[in-house]
Amino acid sequence: MERHAITFPIRPGSEAEVTRILSGYAPPRTAIDETTRLLATSVFLWRSRVVRVMDVEGMLPVVMRHLSQDPSIRAVEEEINPHLAEPRDLANPEAARAFFARSLMRRIAHRVTDPADLPAGGGRTRVALRYPVRAGCGDQAAEILAGGSALPVRAAEGTALASTTVFQQGDLLIRMAEFAGDVDEAGNHLGRKVTGAPGMAQLAPLLEPGYDLTTAAGFERFFAEQRLTLVTTRRAEEAVR
Repeated sequence: MERHAITFPIRPGSEAEVTRILSGYAPPRTAIDETTRLLATSVFLWRSRVVRVMDVEGMLPVVMRHLSQDPSIRAVEEEINPHLAEPRDLANPEAARAFFARSLMRRIAHRVTDPADLPAGGGRTRVALRYPVRAGCGDQAAEILAGGSALPVRAAEGTALASTTVFQQGDLLIRMAEFAGDVDEAGNHLGRKVTGAPGMAQLAPLLEPGYDLTTAAGFERFFAEQRLTLVTTRRAEEAVR
């Protein structure tokens, strides 16, 4: 499984309407060909910016071409177009390729837990967090996060970190984490581990004033204030039911 993300800005004031559009669209066909499948899609909102995360089996260009031709996706993209901060024309293949190239985020780190180490049963919850880096410090912060050690898997008997991925576009750094079990319990556990990680001391001077991930209070504020709004999550097994 590979995880990718795209991001694009919307017009300020259109957040509620874009949320309505992106939370209610019909799911696309997830099985694309013998080797390509769209496993999951999650859409988040950070202020006036959409972040779409896709779990893919196979080649991303094949998935993007499929999505650009899917009727339900084309309909929702047409509905979103008037709310975009930057115009686009997905009906034009060259313009569509340029849009996706411009919107694609760089993957900094990606770790997936062995399913055997996860609690049996129960659902999955996705959380996305923005690292509040200072202007111009995105590349430095990304380098630190790329070299960080693996986060602890188990928070408690029924709670674990299923996967975590960090994406970057300029000064926008997003970590998406998928939890099996209770998110608050997992967040508290991660806070205790993250605050002692060596990379957090290096990261601290790159963050906006008031954020310090080397302390429990700093991590608690980060986890509470920098969470993106989850608009929707679609999984392949749900789409075929």
